[in-house]
Amino acid sequence: MKRKKKKQPTLYSLLQHILITGIVLSSFSLCISILWANPGLLSRAAAFPKELLTRWERAAADKEEGTPNASSPESPSTAPESLSVSSEFPAAEGALQKDLEKLISSGEMGEIEDFDSSLMAGAEENTYYYIMDSAMGPMIYYNQGDSRWADYLYGGTDPIRSHGCGPTAVAMVISSFSSITLTPPEAADWAAANGYYAPDHGSYHSLITGSLTAFGLNVQSVKDRSQEHVSDLLREGSVLIALMGKGSLTQNGHFIVITKLLENGNVYIADPGSYANSTKEWELSKLLSELKGSRDSGAPLWAVSPPSGD
Repeated sequence: MKRKKKKQPTLYSLLQHILITGIVLSSFSLCISILWANPGLLSRAAAFPKELLTRWERAAADKEEGTPNASSPESPSTAPESLSVSSEFPAAEGALQKDLEKLISSGEMGEIEDFDSSLMAGAEENTYYYIMDSAMGPMIYYNQGDSRWADYLYGGTDPIRSHGCGPTAVAMVISSFSSITLTPPEAADWAAANGYYAPDHGSYHSLITGSLTAFGLNVQSVKDRSQEHVSDLLREGSVLIALMGKGSLTQNGHFIVITKLLENGNVYIADPGSYANSTKEWELSKLLSELKGSRDSGAPLWAVSPPSGD
């Protein structure tokens, strides 16, 4: 029996193998370069299956309980009782279990230019476990540049570090003064699901009233924005969420929390974009003069107080 001669590779097939090998190596090299430049992508990819499973379990639980899932700003859903803190973001519950450090004043006076320089430099990337005094009591401080969620995509598109001042601000207030603990990523997911996410711009102004009332807090638009009236609101035990205007905090507006009135008439703030700004005293009159000119959805100033009966 004659043996068949082993077929020799042709020049065409050799070139084909070389081309395929080159494409595979180039693709691998490109992936490595992308992951090196954006390390947050690897952690997000690794956590994605767990995130999908968590969301599927929540959806199944809501379906069993018959909980409506509203999707418009006009009718935000009530805070889901089954809402839990994801292990991917051990913030509110995790932070409460840790020994929180009290946020100490630096003794410095804040200037409007401080906001410009901090935002131009980008949100600070660190991990924050702080609690601060406020007119309503102890308040957790969250920073949108926190390394636990800085690269989390608000609305699936915009990083919290650059577009998440709204969810971060409301997460501070909700976690501190309602029965629910909420991290900035969870607040961002809730905002996007309920129609408060504004692509490429952050959040619609209606996020403040919509989210805080949905989680059981009292929120009122402050129409009288005189220094005297705002000071009285702080003395009476409210905290204020302020939308600062173009040219002061950001080119598109920036949410902060005015937390406490001091004896000298100055105030403390919780700035989601800057820990340093949150340690300074601020002249209330200067902050009020820099409020954004918008007047929709209660903007630019809201007073928050505890739920009725508390």
